[in-house]
Amino acid sequence: MSTKDLIKDKGRKLFNRLGVQNVTLRDIAAGIKKSYGNVTYHFPNKEVLVSQLYDDMLLELNEISEQMTEQKDVFSAILKAPEFTFELTIKYIFIFKDLTEIRRTFPDLAKRIDQSNRTRKEALIGVLQFLQAQEILRQDLDDQDLDYLMELSGAMRTMFFIQHDVSVKPSAAVKAKYVEYVNRLLKPYLADGYSI
Repeated sequence: MSTKDLIKDKGRKLFNRLGVQNVTLRDIAAGIKKSYGNVTYHFPNKEVLVSQLYDDMLLELNEISEQMTEQKDVFSAILKAPEFTFELTIKYIFIFKDLTEIRRTFPDLAKRIDQSNRTRKEALIGVLQFLQAQEILRQDLDDQDLDYLMELSGAMRTMFFIQHDVSVKPSAAVKAKYVEYVNRLLKPYLADGYSI
């Protein structure tokens, strides 16, 4: 593993365990037994490191999204999506748990996160509209309903991870509960004949 990758790996693990605010680049240097200068050569400040970790998460999320779009049954793919994203969320849990701190400390990164979230939300609303056209979702749902569903889904996912201790390897039961909760959000929006 390269020094840059060692820094990112140790930084991610420390951020996940202790929080972004409580970890310095010196802590990361000590954790990988490298000099502070070696760390700042690759990441001049913490914002650059956190931004790079966010970019890494997006790359992994895009890979998952590509796998999901290869599925022939879009409804089944939507129901399986939380299984795929669960591990990724755990891997980068600090981004979710420390979002308020990231907004306060790194406003430029916060703007990027907000834009990325808007883009993903628009894409997912497009998927919901496709499911509506396929008569899997109720026909009486309007754009505001779909927007609300996406907002609710995002809030529920974030709160789930805030309320559950995932600093250690989560159990299969916690993962199953997460998948169930995320998928249950669709239940009131399904057309007759469809269930979860």
